[in-house]
Amino acid sequence: MKLLGLEFYKCRRRKILLVCAAVLAAELVWIVSTFARQDAGDLLQGWMLLLYDLAMVDAIIMPISVATIASRNCELEHKGTTLKLLETMASPGALYSAKLAWGALVLAALLLVRWAVFAGVGVLWRFSGEVPWLRMGLFTLISWAVSMMVYALQQGLSLRFPNQAVALVCGISGSFLGILSLLFPPALTRCIPWGYYGLLSLVGMNWDPETRFTWFFWEWPQPMDLVLLCLWAAAFLIAGRTLFVRKEV
Repeated sequence: MKLLGLEFYKCRRRKILLVCAAVLAAELVWIVSTFARQDAGDLLQGWMLLLYDLAMVDAIIMPISVATIASRNCELEHKGTTLKLLETMASPGALYSAKLAWGALVLAALLLVRWAVFAGVGVLWRFSGEVPWLRMGLFTLISWAVSMMVYALQQGLSLRFPNQAVALVCGISGSFLGILSLLFPPALTRCIPWGYYGLLSLVGMNWDPETRFTWFFWEWPQPMDLVLLCLWAAAFLIAGRTLFVRKEV
């Protein structure tokens, strides 16, 4: 707990709140602009459209956002002899775990605020039906789990390489692959870590080319995909922790 508190103390001037606010603002502008182009018939499925679009937006925005948050948290340790000083007080493994816990709490707070914001958007837009609190909560949990898998990768890169451009380029590439993976068959998407934002979506879409009518339907993630998500997260966690523990300072 002491190391975790130290992480929050170190990041008090790293503008983490500003980064999170920018993520929320970008997603809000994207979703609201999408809804503004819909007619009354399209908004009859407003809640499903909201979660479908959020999964797509996550695949674009969250990879680079997670990379930025991880980089802001880890880049201080590469300046001067910071790592050497820290490792005189705690083991590298404990430091790595504290940073991971910090990231988990920051991402959880970000996504919980987003949950409340977009529930409010749906209510203000008067979507038909009741607010699907359970599905929105499950969607938030899945987004957090996928983001933590990506965060494990980004933290490992940010701690391994002093030049944070390496981690940020990975995040930018992840955003590109994340949106591109929405066009891939599921078998190929499973091989792309950032593709799990769309792969684990709770809403599917059908489109009739003759009538040009689009409709949405609720669906549940495949158990195998959840297992693969855990395997990806474990692989990134073990690799990142091992490289950090063995890093010479």
